Amino acid sequence: MISPLPTISVLRRSQSVKAVVLLSLVMIFSLVIGSGFLLFDLHERELDQVASLSRILSEQTTRAFDGVSISLRAAQERLSDDIGSQLALDSTPVRLMLQARIAGLPQVKSMFLVDRNGMAVNSSRKEFKTAVSVAQRDFFRHFIDSADDEMFISRPERAMVDGQWTYYISIRLVDDADQFKGVLVAAINIEYFESLYESIRLDFVSRIQLLNREGVLMAGQHRDQTMLGKTLIEPRHLAEINSRAEDGLVLTDFDSRGERWFVAYHLVNKYPLVVSPAVNEVDALVPWRRVALPIAGGVLLVIAFILLATALVILNLLRKEHLEAALKESDAKLRYMVQSVRDAILTVDSAGKVILFNVAAERMFALQASEVLGQPIEEVLLRSQPKALALNFMRYLNEGWQSPPGLAMLGIISLLDGEREFPVELSLSTTAFRGDVLITAVFRDLSERQRAEHELIETNRRLHALSAAQQNVREEERLRISRELHDELGQSLTGIRMEVSWLGSRLQAAQPELEKKVGSIKKLIDGSISAVRRISSELRPLVLDDLGFSAAANWYVTQFSERTGISVNLSLPEQDPENGSTTATTLFRILQESLTNIARHARAQNVDVRLVLSENHWQLSIQDDGAGFDEKTGKSTGIGLIGMKERVQILGGAFNLITAPGEGTRIEVRIPAEQG
Repeated sequence: MISPLPTISVLRRSQSVKAVVLLSLVMIFSLVIGSGFLLFDLHERELDQVASLSRILSEQTTRAFDGVSISLRAAQERLSDDIGSQLALDSTPVRLMLQARIAGLPQVKSMFLVDRNGMAVNSSRKEFKTAVSVAQRDFFRHFIDSADDEMFISRPERAMVDGQWTYYISIRLVDDADQFKGVLVAAINIEYFESLYESIRLDFVSRIQLLNREGVLMAGQHRDQTMLGKTLIEPRHLAEINSRAEDGLVLTDFDSRGERWFVAYHLVNKYPLVVSPAVNEVDALVPWRRVALPIAGGVLLVIAFILLATALVILNLLRKEHLEAALKESDAKLRYMVQSVRDAILTVDSAGKVILFNVAAERMFALQASEVLGQPIEEVLLRSQPKALALNFMRYLNEGWQSPPGLAMLGIISLLDGEREFPVELSLSTTAFRGDVLITAVFRDLSERQRAEHELIETNRRLHALSAAQQNVREEERLRISRELHDELGQSLTGIRMEVSWLGSRLQAAQPELEKKVGSIKKLIDGSISAVRRISSELRPLVLDDLGFSAAANWYVTQFSERTGISVNLSLPEQDPENGSTTATTLFRILQESLTNIARHARAQNVDVRLVLSENHWQLSIQDDGAGFDEKTGKSTGIGLIGMKERVQILGGAFNLITAPGEGTRIEVRIPAEQG
C-alpha cells in the first residue's frame, strides 16, 4: 500500500514521470516507424526485382534496335554516296546490298526500298518480283507529312507479304538535290522479341511486354499476340511514364478480371519504346508477407515489454525520496561535459576573476586550473602569453563587459604554445547570472583546419595536373592512331589501287564488263582512301605537329568552308604557339569544336576567328553571325563547351561565352603563353 508521502512525491516528481512517459512514447513511435520503414524497404526490394529485370531487358532491346539502326544508317549512306546515288532503286546491286545489310540480324525479317510514289520497288527477299504500293502505310506517310530525318518506328500491323504481325523501322532517302527520294524500311521480326521474352523463366514475373510511348503493345509472349497493336496502359499511367526520365513502377488494373498488377517499365535508350515486365500483386507480395507477419508480431511483443518496463520505472520513481542526489548527479554530469569538451573554455565574472577553467584550457595555456581559479584574468594571461597577445584578448573581454547580456562575439586571435604561435577562433558570450555578468570565452585551435585547407589546395593542384596529363595522353593516342591510319592503312589502300589499275590495264577490250567492274572497284578504293584521310585528320591533323598551329588552322578552316559553305575570316599572328605543345593542341581543339558547333546549331553564314599574343597570353576569339541562344534557358552546358572549359582551366586560362538570341555567339579564350 502506498502511503500519503509518496503521493506528494508524485507531484514533486511529475516532470520525471512525464519524461519517462515521453521517452516510452518516443521508443514506441521509433519502433513502429522503424519497423514500418523496414517492411516498406522489404516491400520495395521485392518489387525491385521486377524493376531490375526491366532495366536488363531495356539494355537487350536497345542492343537489338542498335543493330537495326546501324544497318539502316549504313544502307542510307551507301545509297547516298557517289556510287549508290547512281544506282536505280530496283537494281540488282541494291538488292544484294540490302541482303548484306540484314545478314546476321535475326531481329530483321527483311529490308526494302520505297520510292517517292509509295511503291516498294526492291527488297532483300529473294522472292520479291514486282513493285507493291505501300503509300498508305504509316512508315511511308510519316515522311510525306514531315521533313523528319530521324528513324520512325511504326505500330504493329499485318505484313502484306505473309500476313504475319510485324512493325517497321524506316528512314528517309534523299537525292543529290536533298529532295525526297523514298524510304528505306526494315521489317522487324516480332517473333525474335517474343522468343527472347519467352525464354526468361522467372517465378515472380508473369508478363513481359514491349510497348511504344503511346502504350501500344509492340511485342510480348506468345499469349499476348491477340493484343498486338492495342493500347494496354491507362491514360493516367501513360502520362506518368512519359513524364519520368527513365524508369518506374505503377500499380494498375491490368485486365478485366479486376486483378491488380505491378507493372515495371524502363524507357529504351534512344528509341520511343518501353520495356514492361509485370507481376500479379498477390504473387509479388507472397515472400514479403512471410517476413512481415513475424516482424509485426515481434514489434507488438516489444511494445508490450516497453509499456511494462515504463510502468516499473514510474513506480520506482515514485518511491525515491532523495531528489538532492539526483540534482548532484546532474551537476556532476554537466561538469564532466564541460571538462570533456576539446575546445578550451574560460569563464570570467564581472570582477575579472576566472571562475571556470576546463581541461582543454589547461593544455592550451599550460596552466593548472588550481592556480588559475579565483585569479585576475589579466595576470593569468601574462603568465603564459606575451604582453601583446594578452592585451589583444583583454580588448575582446572589455568589449564583452560593455555589451548587453546575451550578445555573442566572434574573432580570431593568436596564442603562443612554447615557441609556436598558432591561430585561435575566439567566441565570447555574455550571461547575466544572479545579478552578475559572466563572460565565457571558448578557444578553438585552427591549426588543424589550416592544415586541412592546405592539403585540400595541394590535392586540387594534383588533380589539376592529373587532368592535364590525361588530356596529353588522349592527344598522344589520337596522334598514334592518326599516323597508323595515314601511314599504314592509307599506304595499303594506295597499293591496292595501283594493283587494281595494273589489272585493269591488262584487260582486253572484248571484256567491257570486267573493265567496268575494275572501274567500280577503283572508285570504292578511292572512297576508302578519302575516308581514311578524313578520319585521320579528324583524330589529329598531322599538319598540326609537322607545320604548327597556323598551318593546321588554315587547313582546317579551308576544309570547313568547303564542306559547310560557311565563310570563315581567319586572323593569325606571325608568331606561332610552340609545335606539339599543349597550348597549340588546346587552341586547335577549341577552334575545331567551336566550328563544329557553329555548323550544327548556329545557322551562321560568316565566322570571324582571331588569335593574338598579348602580355604573354594567347587570346583566341571566335565570333559567328548565327541565331545565338539564351544562356539561361539554352543548352550552354553541352559536352563540347564543358570540354573546352576544362582544357582552358587545365592551362590556367579563362573561358568566356557571350551570346543572345539573334545576336550570334562569341567565344573568348585567354591562355598563358609557354615560356621558352
